[in-house]
Amino acid sequence: MIAIVAVPKSFCETPKKPSSDHRPRKKRHRIGSSGIVPYKRRARKPIDHAKEGRIMTTNKTGRITGTEMEEAISRFERDCRSDGVGETVRSFIREPLFIWMDALAQASDESVSHSEGEFHAECGLDRNMIMRTTVGINRMLSIRDVFLISAIVDERYADRDFLMSFAERPKLSRNAQRLEQLLSDSFRDPLARPDMKRCDQAINMLFDIIDMIPKTYRAQPFAVISYIMWWMGQEGAMASAISALAIDDQCSLAAIVCSAVERRIGPAWTSET
Repeated sequence: MIAIVAVPKSFCETPKKPSSDHRPRKKRHRIGSSGIVPYKRRARKPIDHAKEGRIMTTNKTGRITGTEMEEAISRFERDCRSDGVGETVRSFIREPLFIWMDALAQASDESVSHSEGEFHAECGLDRNMIMRTTVGINRMLSIRDVFLISAIVDERYADRDFLMSFAERPKLSRNAQRLEQLLSDSFRDPLARPDMKRCDQAINMLFDIIDMIPKTYRAQPFAVISYIMWWMGQEGAMASAISALAIDDQCSLAAIVCSAVERRIGPAWTSET
C-alpha cells in the first residue's frame, strides 16, 4: 500500500469486505457521539461530493446496484482462480485504466483548447468501465495505487506499461523499487509541483465514480481523492479522508492522509509556496 513517502508493502489482494484493505495499524481515530474524531480533535463533516458546476466525466446510464457489483466481484475472483491474477488484472483493468489516462492527458494538455464544461466522450468512463474500475480498486490495492500514481506522477515517468506491470505484479522487486523511487523523488523535490489540471481531472472522475456506485464501495475512491488533494496541498484532503473512514474505518490510506494533515506533513513543493 502507498505510504506518505513510498513503500508498497505486502499488498492485500482480496479484502474480506468492500473497500477495506485490512492492514494492521495503530488506531488513530475514535468513534464519538458526533462521528469519527481523529487524533482527539473533532473531525470535519464528510465531504459533500455533489459539487455545483463540476464537469461530468462519465457517460451515465443509471447508477450501479449492489447486486451488479457483487456479480462483477464474483466474476473477477472466479477469473483470478481460473486464469491467474495477472491475466485477469490485465483483461479487467487495462481498458478502463487507459481511458482514465487518456482523460488525464487531455486535461493536462495546455495546447488543446476546451470550451467551459466541454468533455470529450471518448475519454469518459462509461458504466461498464466504472464497474470494472470499482471492482479493481476495492479488490486489489495495487490497482487502486496505479490509478492514484497516474494522477500525481507524470506519464513520462510512470508510463502505462509500468503501471500495468505494477497492477499485475506489485510484489515484484523492480516494480516495488521503481514505485518507491518515483514517490520518494516527487515527495522530496521542492521543484516537483503536481500537474494541477491532471490532478483536478482525476478528482472529478473519482467523484463521478462515487456518484455511480453503492455507498459500500466508496471508501477507496474517497481515499484516493484525499491523497491527491493532500499532494496538491488542498484543504479538502481531510474531509475526503474522513468520508472514506466514515464508510470503512479500516481504510488505512485515508488514515495516512489524516495523520499527514494533522502533523502538517506535505510534499516538499508545498513548503515553497
